[in-house]
Amino acid sequence: MEREEFKHESFGQISFSRVSGNNTPFYGSELQQDHYITMELSQSEIQRELTQDRYYTTGVPIVKIRMTSGQFAEMITSMNVGSGVCCTIERIGGKKVADLPEQESRKEFVHRKFEDRMKIFGNSIKNSQEKAKEIIKKKTLSKQDIHDLTHQLEWITTEVERNIPFFAKCFQETMDEVVFEAKLEVENAIQHKVSVLGLNALHEQNKLLK
Repeated sequence: MEREEFKHESFGQISFSRVSGNNTPFYGSELQQDHYITMELSQSEIQRELTQDRYYTTGVPIVKIRMTSGQFAEMITSMNVGSGVCCTIERIGGKKVADLPEQESRKEFVHRKFEDRMKIFGNSIKNSQEKAKEIIKKKTLSKQDIHDLTHQLEWITTEVERNIPFFAKCFQETMDEVVFEAKLEVENAIQHKVSVLGLNALHEQNKLLK
C-alpha cells in the first residue's frame, strides 16, 4: 500500500560500461580496440516508497553504442564544440545493427589517390611530349603553338611544385593522426589498468586491516 509505480515516455536511464573485446572496429577510428566504452539508453520507471525512490530500466534498450576510449574522452571534454563525436551504433530498439562495412584506412585512401594522380601525371607528360615533338617539327611556331608549349610547361611545374608536395603532406598528416590516436588509446588503457590495480590494492589493504 505504501509503494507506487510511475511510468512515462520521458523517463529514461543511461549507463556507460567498460568492455573487453577482441580487435573490435570502430566508426571514425583507424584502429581496432580490445578495450572500449559502451553506452545504453533505456526507458525507465520509478517505484516510490515512503523511505526512498527506486529507478528501474524497462524493456529493451532504446539504443546501444560503442566508443573508443579516445572518442569517449573527446566527447566529455569538448562539449558545445563541433557537431559531435563519432560512435558505432550496435543496437536500435533491441534490433542489432549491421556490422561495420570494411573500409580502407585513410592511409590507404591517400596512397591510392596519390598513385592515381601519378598515373594521370605520367600519361599527361607522355601526351605533352608527343605534342611538343609535333610542334617542334614545324619550321615556324605560331602564337598558338607557343601558348600550348607554355601551358604544358606551366602545368608540369604546378604539378611538381604544388600538387605532389600537397599529397605528400596529406599522407604525413594522416600518419601523424594515426600515431596520435594510437598513443591516446595506449595511455587510456594504461590509466584504466592502473586504476583497476589501485582499487584492487585498496581492497586487499582493507582486508588486511580487518
